[in-house]
Amino acid sequence: MFGTRIMSKDNASSLDRILDILLMFAGHGQVVTRQEIERRFGLSRSSAYRYLHTLRRRGLISSMARSGEYVLSPGFTRLVAMTEESGRNMAVLAAPILRELTAMTGESALVTHRVGERVLCVGFQEGPRTVHVGLGPAADTPLYLGSSAKVHLAHMPEYDIRRILDQCATLTPEEWDGNVGVLEWELQDIRERGYATSNGELESGVFSTSVPVFCHDGTLLAAVTVAAVGDRAQDPEDGWLDHLRIAAARIAREWPRAGRGI
Repeated sequence: MFGTRIMSKDNASSLDRILDILLMFAGHGQVVTRQEIERRFGLSRSSAYRYLHTLRRRGLISSMARSGEYVLSPGFTRLVAMTEESGRNMAVLAAPILRELTAMTGESALVTHRVGERVLCVGFQEGPRTVHVGLGPAADTPLYLGSSAKVHLAHMPEYDIRRILDQCATLTPEEWDGNVGVLEWELQDIRERGYATSNGELESGVFSTSVPVFCHDGTLLAAVTVAAVGDRAQDPEDGWLDHLRIAAARIAREWPRAGRGI
């Protein structure tokens, strides 16, 4: 019989850091130096070398002729292709569920997942009303804006939540007009209530409610959201919430097969 191996906090933190570094390469587009990685993540020279060695050993980056310079390798392209396949599987799975959710609520609905420090939409269904919420800004958001993103942030490991909050504290008012203390309270409230709401954070006049989708092991798989223009917004406890939770439960139940492309 196979035993279950529990990942320690240190191992999980190292994995998160490796993924963050890999996403830095993807966003940079050109050569990345060891010194840039050290500055970006506050790493020592030895830690940066250790993470870079892991990525090289897995065939995801290659070292340049000049010492301390690295680029993405063909192995990363293969990894992206696998990720895109997973996203397509989620989009196919979510499509009929979102159509039913939209029919029940009369509003637009979407499913998102997290990639590093961004939250991306992988499934969207427009509402049937003449005036409805489009995908717009919700297609790609930072972790601290909007109900869907905050669901993802609320269920990240505590050390990662603290890192994001620390980053928020360095943003200018033009980049983010929020308050770190208020955001921290919101995240705790989301975990306790089991859902998040947002009013005009991503688009003026748009109200949204989001619930988490958990895998069987308790990790967050996605978030499901319903959004409406402000004058049609309702108390989630009086309407949308039950439909959202049913949709989330269906995605969680059907994902193991869909994720394998069965």
